[in-house]
Amino acid sequence: MKRRFPTALVFVVVAVVFAFVSLLACGAAERPDGGQGLLPVGATAPDVFAADQNGAIQRLSDQRGRAVVVYFYPKDGTPGCTEEACAFRDAWDRFKQANVQVFGVSPDTRESHEAFATEHRLPFPILVDTDQTWANAFGVPTRLGSIARVTFLIDPDGKVAKVYPDVDPGVHADEVLKDAAQLTGAALPAAPAASASAAPAGSDAAAPGAAGAPGAAGAPPAAAGSAAPVATGTMLPPAAPAAPPAKR
Repeated sequence: MKRRFPTALVFVVVAVVFAFVSLLACGAAERPDGGQGLLPVGATAPDVFAADQNGAIQRLSDQRGRAVVVYFYPKDGTPGCTEEACAFRDAWDRFKQANVQVFGVSPDTRESHEAFATEHRLPFPILVDTDQTWANAFGVPTRLGSIARVTFLIDPDGKVAKVYPDVDPGVHADEVLKDAAQLTGAALPAAPAASASAAPAGSDAAAPGAAGAPGAAGAPPAAAGSAAPVATGTMLPPAAPAAPPAKR
């Protein structure tokens, strides 16, 4: 005789499993301040603190008087998170010029943060949020122990000035820098001159040997006093030896 598994029990089991998975996927929907979802523009940033990769305690309210970027990312070492961190690293000097502090935040351990920061030479603090205090305070969604990629820009008075829920890791740092510079009233710092200075090395037009390049024509007075300092290592004019034959 076949035993039938009660249909009602099947539905109960399926419902319980679905509810459990949904709870894990969505994470806490309510913030400690009683609000729902991401902390909105105009809200006061929470007074939270955490240890960074070096064990130093970073408190958000200590940054009053300057703009602050708080970017949440899922996990150290993953491709997207590495790309985003390195983009902030490459723009770090420009953030400092604009008086903007950057904090990266993820649920990884301090040891993980330390290894991640060392490997990629990250100069800014990345904060340990293993208990998701920061994520919950900002209303950042959590999924299976991970947090969503969301960025908040906080103005010098401690108010949320902008929220970036959909982040492209490759260009996000430049986007935030432009907005942050407006908050501080600083002129947007220029991109590093490395790309401009690197161009002459691979550019025929910049070489003094190029046929009559205007830039080269302006260089002889400085180069004539000392031949060695010319950037390309070339001696400037063969015109000097041409003077004696003219006196015959």
